[in-house]
Amino acid sequence: SFNILLDTISRFVRETLIPRETEVTDTDEIPADIVAQMRTMGLFGLTIPEEYGGLGFTTEEEVLASMALCYASPVFRSRIGTNTGIGAQGIVIDGTPEQKKQWLQPLLDGEIRSCFSMTEPEVSGADPTGLRTRAVREGDEYVINGHKWFISGARGAGFALLVARTEEDPEIPQAANSCFIVDLPSEGWNVVRDVQTMSGSHNHCEILIEDLRVPNANMLGGPGQGHLLGQYRLGPARLAHCMRWIGQAE
Repeated sequence: SFNILLDTISRFVRETLIPRETEVTDTDEIPADIVAQMRTMGLFGLTIPEEYGGLGFTTEEEVLASMALCYASPVFRSRIGTNTGIGAQGIVIDGTPEQKKQWLQPLLDGEIRSCFSMTEPEVSGADPTGLRTRAVREGDEYVINGHKWFISGARGAGFALLVARTEEDPEIPQAANSCFIVDLPSEGWNVVRDVQTMSGSHNHCEILIEDLRVPNANMLGGPGQGHLLGQYRLGPARLAHCMRWIGQAE
């Protein structure tokens, strides 16, 4: 049951993570043996449905697990969050059978991480209807150019979900953008720097996208569905963030 899993997570935090917090004080990477324990416990699949090999937590269960995990350094939870968050959920919700087969298992195994690339420095990050990054179709590919900002977990990610404008005259502004799975590293996806925040550098990157070519088959969902995909996941993600900091405060 969920309560048994939550007790297991809490014991893991007390007995393993808290005593080793000093090992991740100045880094966003965590030791390999801890990654292996997380994999054994199924923590990389908290929100991925059981039919794909995950634990299938509900939103309520996910946020409670986030709070428990963040009694220790949030660096540990962040390593899990990039696997159970929008990267995995976007593919679960809108992915084709081929996309699910290619990307979900490596996420579940903790072999790779993902990132979500939407926010841009030139426009409001809270209003994605104004995004300027553009994807233009050329035969069997889309060619993408643009500028992204505060892309959490970008350095070291195995793939990105990249939101870009594809529709020139949509019926509503929210239908202008589409989402693409970008295999990383890829030519044309350039990590400029880790943008510093008040707490230092934590892999929130500036990305310059120059003639990045992505196969048509890597579009996630249909044309103009990128805004909806973000809404599906960013709401629950905000709840998880709140619970992370409640865990830290406690």
